[in-house]
Amino acid sequence: MWQTISYVSTADSSLTNEDMEELFEFVKVKNNELKITGILMHSEGNFFQVLEGKKALIIDLFDKISQDSRHYNIIKIFDRAIVNPCFSKYHSNFKVLGESNSHDELQNFLNEEKSYNPDNYKSISYMANKFMKLS
Repeated sequence: MWQTISYVSTADSSLTNEDMEELFEFVKVKNNELKITGILMHSEGNFFQVLEGKKALIIDLFDKISQDSRHYNIIKIFDRAIVNPCFSKYHSNFKVLGESNSHDELQNFLNEEKSYNPDNYKSISYMANKFMKLS
């Protein structure tokens, strides 16, 4: 069974650009190795992340993320089962939305949210679009 979790959080202000680049590269490589799909964006001191993968793996990963001191004020947007992932791989770098493929996948994700999660779609869409414009 597949699971998706999305959240926003506040980045620790002590993180440098170099720290962020190392974090984003590590996360991208590790998640692709684990066959986790999704996206991680950073803008104006905040993170927005969508994780998709096998349920046990995603739940365990989110537990680790929740304990990470590099961010705080973690707000889980959703946590639910999915049939098919919206992303083809894990995207995680400062230029992620400069790549048309990742932008298309994020738009597909938002379209899925509109169908399956209409009550929260406006909030999720607003947040994702803010990150896209600011990245």
